[in-house]
Amino acid sequence: MALAAPRLAVRPERARAKAGTIALAAGQLLLLRAQRKAWERRMGELLLGAPRTGRDKTPKDPDPGKAFPAGKIYLSMPGLGDRLAARIAGEIGEHAGQYTTPNALQCYGGQAPVTRRSGRSEFTVARRLAYNRHLGTAVSQWAFCSLRQSAWAREFYDAKIAAGDRHHSAQRKLGNRWLEILWHCLDKRVLYDEVIHTTNRQKARALTPAA
Repeated sequence: MALAAPRLAVRPERARAKAGTIALAAGQLLLLRAQRKAWERRMGELLLGAPRTGRDKTPKDPDPGKAFPAGKIYLSMPGLGDRLAARIAGEIGEHAGQYTTPNALQCYGGQAPVTRRSGRSEFTVARRLAYNRHLGTAVSQWAFCSLRQSAWAREFYDAKIAAGDRHHSAQRKLGNRWLEILWHCLDKRVLYDEVIHTTNRQKARALTPAA
């Protein structure tokens, strides 16, 4: 009804000018969209060593020598598409073995909490001051994207919110957990498997004594 209500008349020359501006903006947006898709394909090619083809988007004749180390592992993580996986892999680097423990990677990404002491008091700082901020931002985005693709991640996030955490705190804790999982997958050179991880979480819960 609002669109059908009478409106002030627009002069024809002004309407033509606006129409040209809209057409120009639409053309630029379509060009950016095409370039974004091309860049995404390029990121997948760098991670896998070959461009993806076909309906299933599988790499054709991949060359391990051209692929980023553990590229398939990054892409196996829920919430990581070609661009975001390439971003995180690039920040972590080709030699993931330099992070000798999961905590080392978590601290580098700024997701691990920091405990401070003052006299007899002890408190936790949500985020450390010195860390790779590019990686930290990418991991936060990863955690958010994983909420729609991983059942346990959604459950983990919802549990933190129910416990009183705000969105950013719950998201940081989820990102911290994802970096731990990523470290173990990189260390063991295995792809992420949602079923295996969910089973391991259930076993860990069964072994944890009730408070």
